[in-house]
Amino acid sequence: MLDRLASLRGLLGLALAGLCALPLGCASRVRLVAADGSHRLLARDPGSGITVVLTTESWTGDSAYGEDLTIAHMLIANMGSEPLLLAPGDFELRDDRGFHYVLYDAGGAFQAIPDGGDPNAYAQQQLGYDPGRSLNYETVRTDDAELGRMGLPWGVLMPGTQMRGYVYFEDVRDTANQAVLVWRPQTPDHRPLAEFGFDLHVSRQ
Repeated sequence: MLDRLASLRGLLGLALAGLCALPLGCASRVRLVAADGSHRLLARDPGSGITVVLTTESWTGDSAYGEDLTIAHMLIANMGSEPLLLAPGDFELRDDRGFHYVLYDAGGAFQAIPDGGDPNAYAQQQLGYDPGRSLNYETVRTDDAELGRMGLPWGVLMPGTQMRGYVYFEDVRDTANQAVLVWRPQTPDHRPLAEFGFDLHVSRQ
């Protein structure tokens, strides 16, 4: 997967160089935004008590990843009474033509520490996690481990807690004008809780 990202960077670099050779070719900027042009979308589901804040164009890591991937930051708060599963197979990104874009799973995970538990005992563990509804995603590992460190981690979010991080998808900006990021949260025993859909637009300026 690392080779694939390097290859994508090389191809995009050639494409960008070609654009810069044209008059005003580098003046345009492609961004993923909400319908009103903003970068922050908020959604709440009263029934489940889940609140989601999605922010586009907020990537603070290596800019090369931001050029190769569609990256969105998510803050998820579980204010309901049920434990909430965070799993890669419960997210999808599709454009207005129905094409799906692959989610890249960077492998970050978390686990609630029992009362009285020693956090140091969990620090070095390689945690497993539930994949969720679908296996239609790909794993991505990089030498710098940045995507895993900054990504939304997978695990069980207990009531009254929140989690945040980035989700990574195949880049939608070069091939579509509109897309929707869908999340279908469920409990750890796979009972559906809600459905969230965030309408996104590709802005070319």
